[in-house]
Amino acid sequence: MKMLSNLLNTIYPATCKNCKNIVSADAATAYFCKACWQDIGWFNGPCCPKCGLPYTSPYPDTDNKLYCGQSTANYPCGNCREKPPPFDMAVSAGRYSGALAEAVKLFKYKKKIHLGKRLTEEALKSSSIDGILRSFQAAYPPHTVWGCPAIRLDSLSAQTMIVPVPLHLKRLREREFNQSAIIGSVIGKRYGIPVAANTLMRHRNTRPQVELDAKERKENVTGAFCVEDRTLIEGRKIILVDDVYTSGSTLNECTRVLKRNGADKVYVITIARMTG
Repeated sequence: MKMLSNLLNTIYPATCKNCKNIVSADAATAYFCKACWQDIGWFNGPCCPKCGLPYTSPYPDTDNKLYCGQSTANYPCGNCREKPPPFDMAVSAGRYSGALAEAVKLFKYKKKIHLGKRLTEEALKSSSIDGILRSFQAAYPPHTVWGCPAIRLDSLSAQTMIVPVPLHLKRLREREFNQSAIIGSVIGKRYGIPVAANTLMRHRNTRPQVELDAKERKENVTGAFCVEDRTLIEGRKIILVDDVYTSGSTLNECTRVLKRNGADKVYVITIARMTG
């Protein structure tokens, strides 16, 4: 099988989706060359303890290990000091740029679901993300449906649930899957935390946030979400998952709706984050 793969790669060489160079047969993924994959900007320094914004550090990563930003508990960023976000904590694994940004786009818009699962596994190597999830890890993994931890009557007693940021039904039909639900399913299977995929709903179709500025993004998602059965989340801790933390407008609005419907705490986890 490996010989066939090498032969096909020689005849029809794959090119890196980031730099367009040839991808070697032993690359970590068929979509990116070794250099671009290894150059992904995983966070490895101090960050805001509230929103997870990485702080600029003069100390380079010398051991080449994958770490998420280390929280500086008493030093929130300026934005969080002036106007604290509604969620209790947000953590992202890496900077939305280069190969990571291209990988997220392939996952999200080109239906490369296996790549999305791979990115999620890489994100779970982040010490901060892993630390949060381990604190909520179930003693016994929940039963699964199509590979996703299922909400059952006996799992409704769980104090922590994963809630993916939802798509509107129209967008879901166009895309055929919700990338946040895929991320949530990988996390749920790893840590034994049930996924409540249909708890938070997007009842109003909105414009893609990428097309809007910060003010428009906030207006775009205001009133777009709802909780159909608040008994599923009342008094519980919620792990809200999404692919990218951009301006925070979507995550803030989702958090407000969850807390308005009785959620005790909301922790945000994303694979990537825009930093500029």
